[in-house]
Amino acid sequence: MSMRLFGVVFTNPALWAGVAALAVPLIVHLLTRKSSRTLIFPTIRFIRKVQARQSAVYRLRHILLLLVRTAFLALLLLAFLKPVIEHNTLTAGDRANSKHAVVILLDASASMGYSGGFGPFARARLAAEKILDELGENDLANLVVAGAAPSSSFLEPTANRFQLKNDAQIARLTQERADLDAAIAEAVKQLGKVSGYQKEIHLISDFQRSNWATVDFAKIPREIKVILVSVAAPDAANFAISEVVLQPPAPAQGEEVEIICKVGNHSSQSKTLPLQLKLGDEKPLQRDIDLPRGTTAAASFRLRANQTGVFEGELGIPNDALSMDDRRFFTLTVSDRIPILILTDEDPKDPGASHRFLVRALNPSLERAAGAFAPVVVDASKFDKFAATGAQLIIVSGVKEFASATTGTLLSYLKEGGAVLYLLAGTADRVNLSELERISAGDLKLPFKPGNLIDHSTAQDGQFATLTEANFDNPMLKPFQEARDLAEIRFLRYFATEREPGQGQVLLRYDDQNIALARKSVGGGSLLIANFSPSVRHSDLAKRTIFVPFLHEMVKAMRPQSGAAKPFAVGHPASTTVKLPGGARDIRFANSAGAKLNAVFELSGDEAAVIFPETKESGFYRVYDTDKLIGSVAVNVDPRESNLASLSLAQVQALSELARERVFATAGVDVRGLKVLREGKPIWQYCLLAALLLLGAEQMLALLWRR
Repeated sequence: MSMRLFGVVFTNPALWAGVAALAVPLIVHLLTRKSSRTLIFPTIRFIRKVQARQSAVYRLRHILLLLVRTAFLALLLLAFLKPVIEHNTLTAGDRANSKHAVVILLDASASMGYSGGFGPFARARLAAEKILDELGENDLANLVVAGAAPSSSFLEPTANRFQLKNDAQIARLTQERADLDAAIAEAVKQLGKVSGYQKEIHLISDFQRSNWATVDFAKIPREIKVILVSVAAPDAANFAISEVVLQPPAPAQGEEVEIICKVGNHSSQSKTLPLQLKLGDEKPLQRDIDLPRGTTAAASFRLRANQTGVFEGELGIPNDALSMDDRRFFTLTVSDRIPILILTDEDPKDPGASHRFLVRALNPSLERAAGAFAPVVVDASKFDKFAATGAQLIIVSGVKEFASATTGTLLSYLKEGGAVLYLLAGTADRVNLSELERISAGDLKLPFKPGNLIDHSTAQDGQFATLTEANFDNPMLKPFQEARDLAEIRFLRYFATEREPGQGQVLLRYDDQNIALARKSVGGGSLLIANFSPSVRHSDLAKRTIFVPFLHEMVKAMRPQSGAAKPFAVGHPASTTVKLPGGARDIRFANSAGAKLNAVFELSGDEAAVIFPETKESGFYRVYDTDKLIGSVAVNVDPRESNLASLSLAQVQALSELARERVFATAGVDVRGLKVLREGKPIWQYCLLAALLLLGAEQMLALLWRR
């Protein structure tokens, strides 16, 4: 029990009976008071004057000593009553029977793993235990660990303090980026299950700027108090590998590939670090990389892909206080030829079908093992994520209106960095492009709108269109600048076009100013729209000697030349597609440590999509057929976790936009501060010190007057 008086709480009110001791100095004063006596002397006049003077000093001395001794006992009593100033504390204004429901949100993201001294996560666990220790007997609590997905000890706040403290002690740091909005939503949901309690959410974190700056505090109801407990490491410095870029991202056998590594210096000091590359069974390569303070620098390795297959690569720098981001893993897929997918709905037996000319131009020998390109023809109706996997370019020619699934798959392929060459042949293409633009939600703005179909083949005057304007500055067209081969092609069927200002790049125009060729970026990919078809019923392009080099230049220009390694992050699903060898029987999956784990396995012909739903740590997640490796996925720490710059408590309070009476803050390194935040600032020690000083003053007064 406690007693509150004028904003001060007395935590040991049972000693209020000691207030009676304040009467002791008065009683002593009364009992020791001297009575006057009558003395007869001849010279009464002088004696009366001396007696009056001594009586006044005597009374003053006794009054002062009475006050000092009374104040001493009062301060001594206050010290034993253990007074606490509760202004701006969590319990300020509580009634005697007030109860609290508390949810502790423990940030377990990768940035909390910084281990300069007593690390943030160790301090966070200690702070969580201290908060639990300071709760009252009737209070409820729960622990929510914030990772890629929040996890809680119980489904709702509980009185089981022992289990919560044990969970706080054994909580483990993750390599994940915390979804703080989801964790706060979980805490709010749990507090919504209890009533009749004063509700609190304690956020224990390093308050990393890159993560907390976007947290939506507005979703926390008004009746819930928010307590910010910072465990950030002061002046934390970190070096981290942030990205791996492959040029080209999927090389063919014998092709040179450049591996570019980006390293961030999140410190105030410049430094030179050794950077090491391990790729497959090859001998490790090393470069020194200069890192100016507060910047990102890049270093590259060049090598030739002499073998086909999927190769696992690892880039590394020396370990620092946050070692989990000093490694970055990637996979490099080397094929014998560049895979190209041709989507069409044309009759395979039609000798004038456009896809037949495309296949012959890409692989003139018609032998699968020859040539630089490996074209594969697929019905547009059968196009799916399996067919799209691995294709470095998709050519669309002679298709019908797409099904919604086909349109969605094609748009996803583009956004993820793929390249599409769309050859317009009929009205279905106009519908397909319009639908792609519609479902892109603004990511795709066509460079032109196809209008009516212009058909010179039905005219009796033998009219046709030619190319008269070309952007020869573009690498795709530059090889043809000196020749007139492009201008000699006769086009019979194409669309009238309406230019969309500011959208894409126009590369070719017809002599009637309609657009013949235009390019547009879509997400990480690129779309090339050709307002013509190689079908002999649409043009004589396929009959011209320029057709093969022109198509090859378009393929080379559209093929992705640079791409970041797939950014699968720890804590999120990772996926890949694998080729199944003939007679595959025993498919199994392993995590980065080699332990078996479950995965989603979806078959389609001789290919399978593999999804690893849980990725708990960085490294390679592998697919085996018995003991043979047939697929690998690289998973890394989210690069945003590497910048350890933290928000101050004042900045978090300002960003939260919560009323001052709802948000509180303290440093998690100050264990005593957590107790003060809840119960208030104790002042008994000051009372005791003042009492001792008064005792000394009383002794001084008594000594001086005695003399």
